[in-house]
Amino acid sequence: PPSPPPALPVASAASAPSATAAASAVSASASASTSASAHRPLRGHPAPRLTRPSLAYFFNEHMSQSQPALLEGAIDGWPSMGARRWTLPYLRRAAGHRTVPVELGEHYLSLDFDEQLVRLSDFVDQLERAEEGGGRRAYLAQHALFDQVPQLRDDIAVPDYCSLSLEEEDEAEGEAEVAVAGELRINAWLGPKGTVSPLHYDRYHNLLAQVVGSKYVRLYSPLHSDRLYPHPPGLHEVSSRILDPDQADEAAFPLFDGTPFIDLLLREGETLYIPPRWWHFVEARETSFSVSFWWS
Repeated sequence: PPSPPPALPVASAASAPSATAAASAVSASASASTSASAHRPLRGHPAPRLTRPSLAYFFNEHMSQSQPALLEGAIDGWPSMGARRWTLPYLRRAAGHRTVPVELGEHYLSLDFDEQLVRLSDFVDQLERAEEGGGRRAYLAQHALFDQVPQLRDDIAVPDYCSLSLEEEDEAEGEAEVAVAGELRINAWLGPKGTVSPLHYDRYHNLLAQVVGSKYVRLYSPLHSDRLYPHPPGLHEVSSRILDPDQADEAAFPLFDGTPFIDLLLREGETLYIPPRWWHFVEARETSFSVSFWWS
């Protein structure tokens, strides 16, 4: 079996807060902006940076060891990065007539959260207004846009790393191939500066490719999950009650203080590997378009 992710240095922890205190802190945080700063400084451990690693190296040193990595060169040659660059006018021409779901408000855990179906051209208009400092924040998040719009699907390619699997080697080859192929999910993430994905984890291997703009990303090992105050089992069980890791209420969440983390700036043309169950907080530094590849 794969080795567990190594623990980063851990500071001493205080006693756990009462449920009432924690709930009160979540309610108070939800009504405030989750952005501590327009440009958060890098204060954590750096992520390993690799330039087009071989499949064997990526599998042995990162995927099987449950270790994040920042990849350079993995999406070189994508038309979306060159001849068919994903500018807002291009997106309007290519898919403006299609209807897409957008999230409204700070993020999906905020009190003002809502969802709407809109034409992509109208959403692009909102993004342009957001760049000028106006309009309510809207986010096209975790949407299978490329199933809707073949033209945009042709602008990207599935990285070879997504073909790797941790399936048992003695499993029937055909069954393993079907399982892996059937579970690849490609999603679009398009939003303005300040768009936030609150601290959460995914159950899949994740390659997050940055096509437009840049994002601040913070990662916490699953070994420290008990210090990150997950929601109870239910709709938001993969999300933390700590909405912004730079504004955590120490009285309500004392175990969180000093929890080690990795942070980085994900720039255009770079891809971040996030192993399953690694907690991550993501914030766009400007208008941003990312593509995520999830697989088992």
